[in-house]
Amino acid sequence: LPWQKSKHHWSDKVGVNKRIEIKGTNNQVVIGGGTDIYNLQILVYGNNNKISIGKNCIVGGFMEMWGNGNEITVGSNTISSASVRFIAHGEKYIRIGERCVIADLSDIRTTDSHSILDAQGYRTNPDESIEIGDRVWLAREVMVLKVAIIGSDSVIGSRSIVTKKVPCNVVAVGSPAKVVRTGITWLLESI
Repeated sequence: LPWQKSKHHWSDKVGVNKRIEIKGTNNQVVIGGGTDIYNLQILVYGNNNKISIGKNCIVGGFMEMWGNGNEITVGSNTISSASVRFIAHGEKYIRIGERCVIADLSDIRTTDSHSILDAQGYRTNPDESIEIGDRVWLAREVMVLKVAIIGSDSVIGSRSIVTKKVPCNVVAVGSPAKVVRTGITWLLESI
């Protein structure tokens, strides 16, 4: 495990829950300088998996990988709540851009977790990768499911479920998420 304490800040705040469990070979956890990790659990079971968190992030939540060759990448200056779940299985990836905000109880997963088989015994619900652009805001309780691609500068409304491509500079809401406004951008600050 290439873990270099000098490259990140593993918060020492009282009551902060942290857990890393890695089983396998050639797995990596890389955390950029200035990043604050709090209430984060990392579970990796397999080989050749990589978690990469950029510089100056605030990251909490739960990151899980099962199998080989999975990847979770969080871009610099991204904020995620302590109750966010990132799940990568099946040699797939989750790529999150820079300056994103991921609110409480959001769930980002490349897998359905259980196989659904057809009459011949072939899996009908394979795992698929996820891409989230720069400056994306996932509001509270958003689910981003396998195959989803969210364009930069977009907002996904609370309790929405993203199952396909969402373009740049839009607001999308609902289950499944549909574009309700175009030509937008957003600010973290309230003005």
